[in-house]
Amino acid sequence: MKRLVLLLSLAAVTLVVAAPATANNKPTTGTKVSLFAPPSTLPADTPFFIEGGFTAPVGDGDGLGLEISAQSGFTLYLDGVLQPSTVDVDLVGGWLEKRYLTNYPDGLPAGAHTFVGQAYLGGTLVDTRTVTITFS
Repeated sequence: MKRLVLLLSLAAVTLVVAAPATANNKPTTGTKVSLFAPPSTLPADTPFFIEGGFTAPVGDGDGLGLEISAQSGFTLYLDGVLQPSTVDVDLVGGWLEKRYLTNYPDGLPAGAHTFVGQAYLGGTLVDTRTVTITFS
C-alpha cells in the first residue's frame, strides 16, 4: 500500500511539473457556474462552463482509490439531455482533483434551462443537484 501511495504521489508531482497552468491543458470558456451556489440568471449567448467531481489529498491512498477512481464521476444533464464532458485533472495545494468539465462556448439561448448534476462515488450515486437558470 505504501508503494502505491508513493507511486501516486510521484505521478501527481509529475502532473504539476508538466501542466502547472491549466488542468491537463483543458481550457475553460467564460464564467464558471457552480451547481452548489448557482446564479438565478445569466446573460443569454454568453460562454460559461460547469465542472463537477471529487478531490483527495495526495497522501491519502484510500481517498485516491475511491474519489479519483474510474468508478467515481460526475454526469451533467441540460434540459434532460446528457452533456458531454472532458476529464480534467489538477494537483492543487497537495490535493488531486478529478473533475468533469463541460464547456458552453456559445452560451445558451434565452429562456429557463434546467441542469441536473449527479455525483457517483465508487459507482454509487451520492449527490444530485437540480438547478434552473434563466438566460436573458
